[in-house]
Amino acid sequence: MKKQPPCHVWRCALTGVTLLLAACSPPQRSDAEPVTAAVNAVWTRYSSSLNAGDLDSWLSLWTDDGVQLPPGELPVVGKDQLRARNKGVLDKFTVNLSIATDEVGVAGDWAFARGMYTATLTPKEGGPAIPINGKYITILKRQADGSWKIHRDIFNSNVPSR
Repeated sequence: MKKQPPCHVWRCALTGVTLLLAACSPPQRSDAEPVTAAVNAVWTRYSSSLNAGDLDSWLSLWTDDGVQLPPGELPVVGKDQLRARNKGVLDKFTVNLSIATDEVGVAGDWAFARGMYTATLTPKEGGPAIPINGKYITILKRQADGSWKIHRDIFNSNVPSR
């Protein structure tokens, strides 16, 4: 058996290490920037839909098996439960919501967003408005058409319980 010269072995090892490092490197900024813009567009539609009381538009932002984890409640699983829970909120309150994204991370067809929100819930039957502010973390999933939808969402208020 013919021995390979030592420089060939080192060249192969260096090539292998280079390929491994390239595969493990973080995604390029070119991927993160459009995903961040798409996630911010989701939050714009999210808040404008709730502010308009448009439950169908809001639901269109979710995957069919989306899960919402509201504070002090059981998980809300799937669009039927999401509709029922949030219809109850929109039936009782006029919503004025704004969302600020502090961080977006991307890993292939998955993304997460972390940020803060402020809202005022005004009872439709009268009474004092309820101010809310809090934080959220959301997992989004890229769809076959390239759009992003909310897949998992957890949020909680910074306002102490009464």
